[in-house]
Amino acid sequence: MNGTDEDAVFLEDVTVGETISCGSVTVTEEEITDFAERFDPLAIHTDPSAAAESRYDGLIASGYHTLSLSVRLLVETVRKERAVIAGLGIDDVRWREPVRPGDTLSVTTTITDARASESDPGTGVIDESIVVTNQDGVEVLTLENHELLERRSP
Repeated sequence: MNGTDEDAVFLEDVTVGETISCGSVTVTEEEITDFAERFDPLAIHTDPSAAAESRYDGLIASGYHTLSLSVRLLVETVRKERAVIAGLGIDDVRWREPVRPGDTLSVTTTITDARASESDPGTGVIDESIVVTNQDGVEVLTLENHELLERRSP
């Protein structure tokens, strides 16, 4: 997305306090082990037998896999519509509970702040609080995200 698209969501279009549901995804055992084998090859993520003997009593998804799945839902629902210039970072990433095969994860984002940039009048920053829950409504991941957006008019 870029600012030349008249349907883009610019800084001025963002409402502080708005909460957006970003859909859900069900995690499979194969996805958990495939991701972990490539990016986080701990036995609790890659080996169901070893994981069964762990404190988790079974296979769990890598936290980075959970984070990646949530980003995908965020992009598909809200970020691809925004006039995003760049991500500025994430803070306070917390993996609250394990994600297991068969869990369905749902993502919500709440805009906590939107402000014009002091250094570049054509841009602004939004802050959002992201919460990922499982099918039982239990929080499995929380984080704070910061994005640089174009302004409709400086």
